[in-house]
Amino acid sequence: MTTTDCSGSIAVRMYRGILGDCFLLRYLPQVGEPVCILVDCGVLQGVEDARQIIKRVVDNVHQTTGGVLDIVVVTHEHHDHLSGFLYEQERFQKSFVINELWLAWTEDPNDRQAAQLRHRFSKARDTLSAVANSPLMGVDGKDDPRLKTVRALCQFMGVGVEEPGGQLAVRPTGASTLQMLKDKATARATRYLEPGDVVSPAKNPGLRAYVLGPPRDEERLRKDQPSSTASREVYLTDLNDVMALDEQIRHPGGIDLESQDLPFYSSAHQHPLKEIEALYAGGARPEHPVQAHRLYFSEEPWRKIENEWFDNAEALALKMDSDTNNTSLVLAFELPDRQVLLFPGDAQVGNWLSWGDRDYTSVDGKSVALDDLLGRVTLYKVGHHCSHNATLREAGLEKMTDPRLIAMIPVVSKVAEKHDWKMPYPDLYAALKARTQGRVIVGDSDPDAEAHGFALEPTSQTRPATISHDADQLWVEVVIHF
Repeated sequence: MTTTDCSGSIAVRMYRGILGDCFLLRYLPQVGEPVCILVDCGVLQGVEDARQIIKRVVDNVHQTTGGVLDIVVVTHEHHDHLSGFLYEQERFQKSFVINELWLAWTEDPNDRQAAQLRHRFSKARDTLSAVANSPLMGVDGKDDPRLKTVRALCQFMGVGVEEPGGQLAVRPTGASTLQMLKDKATARATRYLEPGDVVSPAKNPGLRAYVLGPPRDEERLRKDQPSSTASREVYLTDLNDVMALDEQIRHPGGIDLESQDLPFYSSAHQHPLKEIEALYAGGARPEHPVQAHRLYFSEEPWRKIENEWFDNAEALALKMDSDTNNTSLVLAFELPDRQVLLFPGDAQVGNWLSWGDRDYTSVDGKSVALDDLLGRVTLYKVGHHCSHNATLREAGLEKMTDPRLIAMIPVVSKVAEKHDWKMPYPDLYAALKARTQGRVIVGDSDPDAEAHGFALEPTSQTRPATISHDADQLWVEVVIHF
């Protein structure tokens, strides 16, 4: 195949204003069939007019592709990556053709390790749903910062949405949305990808994708924070922790705990509160007041422990959020001229570190090292809306040394600020701007400023990447030539 045969372009369209991931890739070679790839389709709960925006997004995807999606990639089961498929389910079922569906091995129903992970996530999710919908959320915990975290993370996990009055209502799970896509694509066209795989669209093998993650190693899956910092590492949910929190939620609802579930199993150490309260009924006071009761009902509220379970609820929400991110399907698309487009989903530290656990095999059988792949990245879809722990420094961004590098950040700054989320994280954002010479595209930034940045620092003097914005600011698109 000659150089001319390999020439063409790839258009990467990022949909704006959704604080969620939705990317449409159109591979347009001069020779061979074009390929349309949809990577995720989601909007975060709580974004104003979210459903109307995602409807416009899906309308645009359909108009641009003619309703034919050669590949749909779903990186992981977070609401801000999946909800578009849910909200516009009827459209995807009736108006689109899905030729291939690419998922991580963690979604394979016949994979034993994946089934164990799903069981643990499912139990944790059910418990978190009970927490989110508990009346205690709106009474004792109305202004508690720990439950504020729980509510916010529930939006990413799709556990519930804020209704009038502040209560959270249960919604369909990511698993049910994925099943809809599997049924649409059919089992034959659904591929469960393993780290180390190198895959190509059935329609055109000229575009390749190296599968970097998620890892099989559960130590990697559990790792959320760098070991070199003081930040704690977040681990996959322990079922014992989940069961304890589940009991805590059920007991205030009037369901008595079994004796074996009480912290002091021996009856000699048990003093039922009802019996103690009976001693004080009607203002009566026993000759020898029960010390625990006297202290507990003092004017010192710090002695009370009813709401200490909020710590566990917050920890569970944080665990589930990070654990799901680390199961992200990570793809490094390689163009015919060896440029690489990196789409890491929301992979966090353990997922990133696992990429270097192996070399990769190219189509011609040669070994490809991770550093080689990262050194050829010319477009980086920034993970987890440019949060602090979803892009590695020395083992990640600093290895992306190609001077043509472009970064795309799917974030809505105003929504992030509302929740006190540092997205984009200032230090990382500054590093991205320096690494790309200012070619950073953000989901709600000024289109004129972005266009000016590309004009000021073109990726190439001969065939520079171009940037364009939709007149209604629904999307921004970069065209990279090869």
